[in-house]
Amino acid sequence: MAELPTQEHFRDRIDLRVRIAIILMTLLMGVLAAKLWHLQLIQGDAYNEKSDSNRVRLARLTPTRGRILDVKGRVLAENTPSFVLSIVPGELEKPVELIQSYAPILGITPERMRNSIERSRNLPKYMHYPVKKNMSLEEVSLVRSRMSESRGVLLEVKPLRLYPGQDNLCHVIGTTGEISQDELAKASRVGYQTGDSLGKTGIEKEYEAYLRGEEGWEQVEIDAKGRTLATMARKPPKNGADVILTVDSAFQRFVEEVFIHRAGSVVALDPDTGRVLAMVSKPGFDLNLFSPSISERQWKTLNSDPLHPLENRATRGLYSPASTFKAITALAALSEKVVTPDKKFVCKGQLELGGQVFRCWNPYGHGRVDLHRGIVESCDTYFYELGLKLGPDRIAKYASLFGMGAPTGVGLPQELPGLVPTSAWKMRAYGDSWKDGETLTVAIGQGYLVCTPIQLAVMTAALSNGGKVFKPSIVSQIVAADGTTVFNHSPVVRWEIPIDPYHLSLLDSALVDVVTDKKGTGKRCRIPGIKVHAKTGTSQVIRVKQRTKEEDQIPYHERTHAMFIAYVNDRPQKIALIIIVEHGGGGGASAAPLARKILARYYGVPDPGDPED
Repeated sequence: MAELPTQEHFRDRIDLRVRIAIILMTLLMGVLAAKLWHLQLIQGDAYNEKSDSNRVRLARLTPTRGRILDVKGRVLAENTPSFVLSIVPGELEKPVELIQSYAPILGITPERMRNSIERSRNLPKYMHYPVKKNMSLEEVSLVRSRMSESRGVLLEVKPLRLYPGQDNLCHVIGTTGEISQDELAKASRVGYQTGDSLGKTGIEKEYEAYLRGEEGWEQVEIDAKGRTLATMARKPPKNGADVILTVDSAFQRFVEEVFIHRAGSVVALDPDTGRVLAMVSKPGFDLNLFSPSISERQWKTLNSDPLHPLENRATRGLYSPASTFKAITALAALSEKVVTPDKKFVCKGQLELGGQVFRCWNPYGHGRVDLHRGIVESCDTYFYELGLKLGPDRIAKYASLFGMGAPTGVGLPQELPGLVPTSAWKMRAYGDSWKDGETLTVAIGQGYLVCTPIQLAVMTAALSNGGKVFKPSIVSQIVAADGTTVFNHSPVVRWEIPIDPYHLSLLDSALVDVVTDKKGTGKRCRIPGIKVHAKTGTSQVIRVKQRTKEEDQIPYHERTHAMFIAYVNDRPQKIALIIIVEHGGGGGASAAPLARKILARYYGVPDPGDPED
């Protein structure tokens, strides 16, 4: 029988294994040390050079911004290639030498370039910060000749916004500009970085999410001179969608050119759909001034202009509707049964109330006036009487029903709501009760009552279509870069006004005679063969007791605004049109001839000129 292994035997075998493991580990560490010595001392310089020469850069791939087109496909806003000099903060070396070398050839001050470099240091080191946009070919050539000596400098091709129509539809199309720090801080601006452009006003702003597209990226290996050695990974950008407007830019241009006055607004709608056919705000400006950025001198010139060319009067201008509002007062009086169509009031040229005198525009008076004649000849005294019978709150009710006092939702930024005053509003705003004299002024569209041109156009369209208040639309379609239709406009009726069709027919007849009757205040809008419904208005901008000067002798800023509303609804191609000529005098004298020219163009007939009678 074999002997069992002793404890000493086991100990000897374990000691042998340990000695073998120690020998093997010593040999392995020796090999590693030799390899490390070789890398550090023999090949160290070569690897250091390779590490310095080849780096990985993450580049943003900017999508092409979507175009803005008119309803017939004409380009209103597009993109053109533009060179941009950017710096990459993580690669930037010798900033002082860079400033000295590049500032003179870029046409910028050393201080401005130094500030750009300082701001870029707040970005991730691989991000690009633009220093000079829209470079000339000469500047590009000079920069390229120096780039081999500069690290952290990048010459990029970026899309530059271009507006072929210059000032055509300028307030509607809007502007783009560099994103501000306040805008960057907003949660809705996720994905934007310092130096990026975005929509600032108009369609460019309202439809930024569609126009911008989606950014891509590219990870590339570059050498010491910034040359790309290889693309390591890439996500292509997704270009922005095209926004197609409801406006025919040729018709818009005609309206802009025929509006020869210094300031004002024109809005035309399709009364059966709410589509905007024209939207003019004068004065305007060249959109290309803002692309890529407006100069300080140009900005000061526009911003200090007393006529405020940057303001979109169509959606933000506030005006008393003046006598154009008498159509609403008339419908309110008929609907509330405070007057019959045949009821007559005597106009002596003025009405006395509470020790005050409220004048009619005709100082000699109109005599006995019924509803029809009151509208045709725009008798103020007749509507003073209606106002007293209605009171402020019932007038306010019908003003609101026709779309006043709230934004229309036309799809342009910062639209103002206007104001429809009530007795409760007066108490809240002024801590005072409503006075009967204030009712008289509101009844003829003056006083506290103010509206925007787009609201006045919605009101006019509702008169034309039988009481439907549409949400006006300036955008017809949005089409993605791959051709997919993202949005297609469908008419939106916000509500229908409960108006007796008979009352509307009475008003309809009177508005026709405003143009056709020899005593009608809108006769200068007469076009043979076209049944134009219209109402004139003359909006006071300061309170006057009695005019003692001719209009051209009154200082410009004290002259009355000329107002005019018109519609044609007996043809397949309908239109609702409003015109406001700031400080233009009487609506029948200044605005009616403009309406005639616009309507003649819209229907393709010659302008007959002013009537002889």
